[in-house]
Amino acid sequence: MSYKVLFVLNAFVALLAGLVLVFVPATGLAQFNMDARVTEQFLTRALGAALVSLGLVLWFAKDAGDAAQRNLGMASLAGSVLGLIVALMGAVSGIIRVNSWIPIVVLVIFALGYGFMLFIKPKMKE
Repeated sequence: MSYKVLFVLNAFVALLAGLVLVFVPATGLAQFNMDARVTEQFLTRALGAALVSLGLVLWFAKDAGDAAQRNLGMASLAGSVLGLIVALMGAVSGIIRVNSWIPIVVLVIFALGYGFMLFIKPKMKE
Protein backbone atom coordinates (compact mmCIF):
# COMPACT_ATOMS: atom_id res chain seq x y z
CA MET A 1 0.00 0.00 0.00
CA SER A 2 1.16 3.54 -0.69
CA TYR A 3 0.04 7.01 0.24
CA LYS A 4 -1.10 7.46 -3.34
CA VAL A 5 -3.58 4.56 -3.11
CA LEU A 6 -4.79 5.60 0.33
CA PHE A 7 -5.22 9.23 -0.71
CA VAL A 8 -7.15 8.26 -3.85
CA LEU A 9 -9.50 5.96 -1.87
CA ASN A 10 -10.03 8.57 0.83
CA ALA A 11 -10.54 11.30 -1.78
CA PHE A 12 -13.17 9.19 -3.56
CA VAL A 13 -15.08 8.47 -0.33
CA ALA A 14 -14.86 12.09 0.87
CA LEU A 15 -15.91 13.54 -2.49
CA LEU A 16 -18.82 11.14 -2.88
CA ALA A 17 -20.10 11.69 0.65
CA GLY A 18 -19.52 15.44 0.41
CA LEU A 19 -21.40 15.83 -2.86
CA VAL A 20 -24.35 13.84 -1.51
CA LEU A 21 -24.44 15.97 1.64
CA VAL A 22 -24.17 19.24 -0.30
CA PHE A 23 -26.79 18.53 -2.95
CA VAL A 24 -29.25 16.18 -1.22
CA PRO A 25 -28.73 16.62 2.54
CA ALA A 26 -32.15 15.22 3.48
CA THR A 27 -31.38 12.00 1.60
CA GLY A 28 -27.98 11.74 3.26
CA LEU A 29 -29.50 12.23 6.71
CA ALA A 30 -32.30 9.77 5.93
CA GLN A 31 -29.72 7.00 5.41
CA PHE A 32 -29.01 7.25 9.13
CA ASN A 33 -32.60 8.03 10.20
CA MET A 34 -31.49 11.44 11.46
CA ASP A 35 -33.59 14.58 11.70
CA ALA A 36 -33.65 16.66 8.53
CA ARG A 37 -34.97 20.01 9.71
CA VAL A 38 -33.68 23.20 8.12
CA THR A 39 -30.85 23.64 10.64
CA GLU A 40 -29.66 20.06 10.24
CA GLN A 41 -29.77 20.36 6.45
CA PHE A 42 -27.69 23.55 6.58
CA LEU A 43 -25.08 21.95 8.84
CA THR A 44 -25.09 18.85 6.65
CA ARG A 45 -24.35 21.01 3.61
CA ALA A 46 -21.50 22.69 5.53
CA LEU A 47 -20.08 19.26 6.41
CA GLY A 48 -20.47 18.21 2.78
CA ALA A 49 -18.53 21.26 1.60
CA ALA A 50 -15.74 20.41 4.04
CA LEU A 51 -15.67 16.81 2.78
CA VAL A 52 -15.49 17.96 -0.84
CA SER A 53 -12.58 20.22 0.10
CA LEU A 54 -10.83 17.36 1.93
CA GLY A 55 -11.39 15.05 -1.01
CA LEU A 56 -9.84 17.53 -3.44
CA VAL A 57 -6.84 18.13 -1.16
CA LEU A 58 -6.24 14.39 -0.85
CA TRP A 59 -6.70 13.89 -4.60
CA PHE A 60 -3.99 16.45 -5.36
CA ALA A 61 -1.79 15.16 -2.49
CA LYS A 62 -1.37 11.83 -4.25
CA ASP A 63 1.29 13.42 -6.44
CA ALA A 64 3.04 15.40 -3.67
CA GLY A 65 6.52 14.71 -2.35
CA ASP A 66 7.30 12.27 0.44
CA ALA A 67 7.46 14.86 3.23
CA ALA A 68 4.15 16.44 2.20
CA GLN A 69 2.47 13.03 1.94
CA ARG A 70 3.72 12.06 5.40
CA ASN A 71 2.44 15.35 6.89
CA LEU A 72 -0.93 14.95 5.18
CA GLY A 73 -0.97 11.33 6.38
CA MET A 74 -0.54 12.54 9.98
CA ALA A 75 -3.32 15.09 9.54
CA SER A 76 -5.58 12.46 7.97
CA LEU A 77 -4.87 10.01 10.80
CA ALA A 78 -5.79 12.67 13.35
CA GLY A 79 -8.95 13.52 11.40
CA SER A 80 -9.93 9.86 11.08
CA VAL A 81 -9.48 9.23 14.80
CA LEU A 82 -11.40 12.38 15.72
CA GLY A 83 -14.15 11.48 13.24
CA LEU A 84 -14.29 7.99 14.73
CA ILE A 85 -14.78 9.42 18.21
CA VAL A 86 -17.61 11.64 16.95
CA ALA A 87 -19.22 8.74 15.05
CA LEU A 88 -19.05 6.54 18.15
CA MET A 89 -20.62 9.31 20.23
CA GLY A 90 -23.41 9.65 17.67
CA ALA A 91 -24.02 5.90 17.66
CA VAL A 92 -23.97 5.50 21.44
CA SER A 93 -26.18 8.53 22.07
CA GLY A 94 -28.75 7.45 19.49
CA ILE A 95 -28.35 10.50 17.27
CA ILE A 96 -27.38 8.18 14.42
CA ARG A 97 -30.37 5.87 14.64
CA VAL A 98 -29.58 3.33 11.91
CA ASN A 99 -26.54 2.35 9.87
CA SER A 100 -24.18 3.86 12.46
CA TRP A 101 -21.71 1.12 11.58
CA ILE A 102 -21.04 2.66 8.14
CA PRO A 103 -19.12 5.78 9.25
CA ILE A 104 -17.47 3.79 12.05
CA VAL A 105 -16.15 1.11 9.69
CA VAL A 106 -15.02 3.66 7.08
CA LEU A 107 -13.16 5.74 9.67
CA VAL A 108 -11.55 2.68 11.28
CA ILE A 109 -10.30 1.52 7.87
CA PHE A 110 -8.77 4.91 7.07
CA ALA A 111 -7.30 5.28 10.59
CA LEU A 112 -5.69 1.84 10.29
CA GLY A 113 -4.43 2.65 6.79
CA TYR A 114 -2.83 5.92 7.83
CA GLY A 115 -1.48 4.35 11.01
CA PHE A 116 0.09 1.58 8.95
CA MET A 117 1.65 4.04 6.51
CA LEU A 118 3.03 6.25 9.30
CA PHE A 119 4.21 3.76 11.89
CA ILE A 120 4.51 0.21 10.52
CA LYS A 121 5.60 0.58 6.89
CA PRO A 122 8.73 2.64 7.70
CA LYS A 123 9.86 -0.11 10.12
CA MET A 124 9.29 -2.76 7.45
CA LYS A 125 11.81 -1.00 5.19
CA GLU A 126 14.56 -1.19 7.81
